[in-house]
Amino acid sequence: MPVTPPIPASRPEGMHRWARWRAFRRDMFASQPQRLYRAKMAQMTTPFYRSFTVPDPTLARKILEDAEGFPKSDVLAATLGDLLGRSVFVTNGAEWARARAMIDPAFSGGRVREMLPQMVGAGQRMLAELHPGVIEVEAVTARATADVILRVLFSRPIDDAQAQEIFGVFQEYQRAQPLASLADLLRLPAWVPRRRRGRKEAYALRALVADLIAQRQGDEVDLLARLIDARDGDDGTGFSESELVDQAVMFLLAGHETSASALSWALYCLALSPEDQDRAAAEVAACAPTEFKQMPFLRDVWREVLRLYPPVPMLPRQAAQATTLRERAVSRGDPVIISPWHSGRHEREWDRPHEFDPSRWAQGATTQGWFPFSAGPRICPGAGFATAEGIILLAMILREWRLQVVPNDIPQPVAHLTVRSAAGIRIAFHRRATQH
Repeated sequence: MPVTPPIPASRPEGMHRWARWRAFRRDMFASQPQRLYRAKMAQMTTPFYRSFTVPDPTLARKILEDAEGFPKSDVLAATLGDLLGRSVFVTNGAEWARARAMIDPAFSGGRVREMLPQMVGAGQRMLAELHPGVIEVEAVTARATADVILRVLFSRPIDDAQAQEIFGVFQEYQRAQPLASLADLLRLPAWVPRRRRGRKEAYALRALVADLIAQRQGDEVDLLARLIDARDGDDGTGFSESELVDQAVMFLLAGHETSASALSWALYCLALSPEDQDRAAAEVAACAPTEFKQMPFLRDVWREVLRLYPPVPMLPRQAAQATTLRERAVSRGDPVIISPWHSGRHEREWDRPHEFDPSRWAQGATTQGWFPFSAGPRICPGAGFATAEGIILLAMILREWRLQVVPNDIPQPVAHLTVRSAAGIRIAFHRRATQH
């Protein structure tokens, strides 16, 4: 029987714009009205700027397909630039296209399959940490997904001293980094003071990654080696040292934080739905964790979790030129926010939009409103990697553990860089009777 996992409270209508801004800095969900679950587009106007939010799946996809007309917001670069530099996550135009073309081959063809042993190795380490009783799973998934990306990117497990230092500094950065600076959001001149919480941690993390790159012996076979070997198809140049740091740190952010978010909510949804959990557990018991084709229901579980809890709930874009959206004038530079969160729960698109029901996918559910990895030219290059990682780690847990919710302990989703819980996600773990 389908269940309804936690939904964040929407802001009340008529909230003053400064109250909305304060709410946004605490949690993006707290600044969003309930009507976005059924609206096609919403406009917010302040004395300083105007922005548009697009929850309608059809219009959202149209905007995402037009990467030149609606490039990444420069607020994103201003907010994350201290950490990500000029990585593909924040750049646009020719600069983005060159780097993206050099990165894509690292995830093409059988490249992801070559990374599966590292995922399994990280999963085995994760299983060794689990124990009967109540466990706060966000801490577990954060370490497990960090372990995966550190092994894949640098050939170093999280127990390695340098890898452990990187993980520690990255966690400090996550705690310090705000969603946005008001000066950045209002596009004030560069000389206007900005709060730069997180800058020290960002620089420290970049320095650690630069040291790892400098220590390369040339015989490693990992994602960093592929980035070092990548060449521009036109002029044959590779990434500079600073560009390598930019892209490597970007993979740390994208490959760790987002995967940890999705895995945490997947565990909670399965704990909340024993029927779906038992079906998934029976499926994974009959095959190895890497045999994805033998686990169609677990894949549907993963899809459904990403529909309800897309790790990146908002995708900020901006209009490159003056244009019109739904007969509304949009000026050059106006922020246009795509919302995978609201598109994945849109009342015009989905039947029972807030229910966790993995079986909807086998019954022919639409994918129009499903774009947790974005869509169009800027779709996440690591989408296949993230899917493999999530399914493998879930399968390894379900083979050994039965999950139960903790009574009266309901996690509340909040949106910062990713969708996490306001106070952690606690789940009761019980060993399964039969070990595999």
